[in-house]
Amino acid sequence: MRIANNILRHSLRNVYFLIGTACGGKTTMAKALSEKYGFVHFDDNWHEPPYKMWETVRDLKYQKSAREVTDWEAYFGRPLEEFVADMEENAGVNEFFEFAVVELVKMSQHNTIVADIGAPADVVLDISDYHRVACLRAPAELIVRDYYGREDHREFIECIMRLTEPEKKLATQNELFRIGAERIANEARECGMFQIVRNEESTVEKTLRLLEAHFKL
Repeated sequence: MRIANNILRHSLRNVYFLIGTACGGKTTMAKALSEKYGFVHFDDNWHEPPYKMWETVRDLKYQKSAREVTDWEAYFGRPLEEFVADMEENAGVNEFFEFAVVELVKMSQHNTIVADIGAPADVVLDISDYHRVACLRAPAELIVRDYYGREDHREFIECIMRLTEPEKKLATQNELFRIGAERIANEARECGMFQIVRNEESTVEKTLRLLEAHFKL
């Protein structure tokens, strides 16, 4: 079954999408918009209810990413090229996004939603309006500096630090952040998506004003 993009666009008319890189400000801005305007925050963080629900639904028969990692040493010990290949395929992101779209359609019938979510820029623009989508991103150096210090990423860094040669494995992840940040920037640029790039001068207030103007709030 395939649902046409114009039908999805109509059904998601009460949803604002925030996509982008790690440490770009998606969650911070989603919370700020929710608090100021009474929006419902849809968060795809693996600790949050939407992703927990997804874990109960996904099935290896339909979703390739349903296969659980059982050997973290082998997973994080892979060469950079294998991680990049996974990024190219992007199966996990797209599979969760399909699930999220169904949930967002249901949730947005009686509420305005701000979705802080990982999704390809072109896919989001196909099913939403230009003024309801924004890409918030950070350059690689800020991601590497800030990512591991976040409370919601503690499990990630603690897992790596328990493995052999943790510095080598972290170096691979840092290079992956650089490649991913560049890819997201290029995708957003090619799609003509509205972007806000975090820098040392960025503040919650400044970024919120830019989003409010773009979203026409």
